[in-house]
Amino acid sequence: MVKYISKRLLLLVFTLFLVVTATFFLMQVMPGTPFNNPKLTPDMLAQLNKAYGLDLPVWQQYLHYLANAFTGDFGTSFQYQNQSVGMLIGQRLPVSAQLGAQALVVGVIAGLFMGAASARNKNNKIDGTLGIISTLGISVPSFILGIILVYLFGFKWALFPVSGWGDSFSETILPTLALAVSPAAVTTRFVRSEMIEVLSSDYVQLAKAKGLSDKEIVNKHAYRNSMIPVLTLIGPMAANLLTGSVLIENIFSIPGIGQQFVTSIPSKDFPVIMGTTIVYAMMLMVMILITDILTAVVDPRVRLR
Repeated sequence: MVKYISKRLLLLVFTLFLVVTATFFLMQVMPGTPFNNPKLTPDMLAQLNKAYGLDLPVWQQYLHYLANAFTGDFGTSFQYQNQSVGMLIGQRLPVSAQLGAQALVVGVIAGLFMGAASARNKNNKIDGTLGIISTLGISVPSFILGIILVYLFGFKWALFPVSGWGDSFSETILPTLALAVSPAAVTTRFVRSEMIEVLSSDYVQLAKAKGLSDKEIVNKHAYRNSMIPVLTLIGPMAANLLTGSVLIENIFSIPGIGQQFVTSIPSKDFPVIMGTTIVYAMMLMVMILITDILTAVVDPRVRLR
């Protein structure tokens, strides 16, 4: 296990190096400049470029950024004067993490129940209805669902607030539901498929012959074995919820890193764009590593080599 984790950590560092490199050079080829104010004179532009190190050759800028990024220093924002990118991300990351965690928990729990119900009612009306719901949940983007929820529950029926964060728990309900639909639909499909296979396996038939009730079979055998493919999904789903919350945070005016990322693009705030991209990539890789370890713990048949 220790050897496996060490190899994966080395792979994580190498992948992070590739992400930092690709992100830096993509920013270099983006058109325009962060200093677009027409009132700036050439001397003022030269001073700004020198202050931010933009007057150096690209290869020197890259080496400086690479060395600083691996120590957690993503530079200083162009949009927010004298504000480090790390501090800006640190202030907003907990909000995005809370939103993503709530959506993941709601989505996975709902998906487990719907997948089990669909498998136990295979090919009847319940299964068909849940199949339609899960297909729509996968097909319809979260920001479309967010707009629908805002219109229905925010304006038409006025049941929940449609913007803000932190004043009350009710402000988190609509964005959480908008993000939870997709993981719920994916989990439903996987659990249904796996549970149908488990319920038709030889050891389940043997358990039925021994007189175990359907409830005991589902609780003792089907759920545990059906959870294994779900665990492999949790890591990517968690990272996707954070990256997918970019538009949701803008729709509901949530002060997370997604909203900050969107506002930094038109202003060409390159350090914020690069820092946020690196943080997203790091979270994805860490969640995949945690998922692999959890899979080995839950399923003894899996051996990490």
